[in-house]
Amino acid sequence: MKDLKGKNVLITGAAAGIGRLMAHEFAKKGSNVALLDIDEKLLKRTEEELKRYGVTVYSDTCDISDEQKVAAAAKAVKKNFGEVDVLVNNAGIVVGKNFLDISLKEFKRTIDVNFMGTVMMTKQFLPAMVERNSGNVVNVASSAGILGMPSMSDYCASKFADVGFSDSLRMELKMAKKNGVKITIVCPYVIDTGMFSGFKPLLLNPMIKPEYVAKKVVRAVIKNKPYLYLPPVSVGQLRVFLLLPKNFLDRVLLLLGAGRAMSSFKGSVKK
Repeated sequence: MKDLKGKNVLITGAAAGIGRLMAHEFAKKGSNVALLDIDEKLLKRTEEELKRYGVTVYSDTCDISDEQKVAAAAKAVKKNFGEVDVLVNNAGIVVGKNFLDISLKEFKRTIDVNFMGTVMMTKQFLPAMVERNSGNVVNVASSAGILGMPSMSDYCASKFADVGFSDSLRMELKMAKKNGVKITIVCPYVIDTGMFSGFKPLLLNPMIKPEYVAKKVVRAVIKNKPYLYLPPVSVGQLRVFLLLPKNFLDRVLLLLGAGRAMSSFKGSVKK
């Protein structure tokens, strides 16, 4: 999608963090922006901020883990905002507990928000893209969707699912000769937002700035990139690291600080 001016972009988890910054970057390119989030107060703040760009801005509260609420929000978007050219599935949560400590309710909630939310939103907006053979779906996964980490079993499971879902969907579209519909999988290392407050970065791998991620995502949409690894070298090499003997790889990760990374995790701090 070489030109984003006048395109309709829908972002989930858009009230704060990386979602809010992506909304700003798309609006700077002249895109109309629809914002979905569960936090009404912060959502309205972001909506007001975007009006400075002179584009159409629409917002609605939505719990994307709830199928009925997703359907209602999608219907309202189509009625009040229009068809969506770019869908950014960004909303996500993380609990930060060892598997033996996390409840099934907490685990299921992570899967429902991080993965099923992506599936349900895509189900709502992909058919129209396929019909006109034009559109972009951006699924924000994680480096944790490539390599599992301790105290993140729920998060990793959801992000591995996002990656597998996106890869499969991209292949299905190619087989159907719907080459005008593009899928972009975003796999960033830990982003320096409130969502991962208290996270201790691995040695030689500092947390990445959200502004950097937001700009790169928009550029990836413009270039129709199937994968966006951030940072491109260290995260992109993870797939190569998986070829190493597992015991050796585990030792390397522990030496880099994987065992302590989530020891002081707090999370859920809105920015």
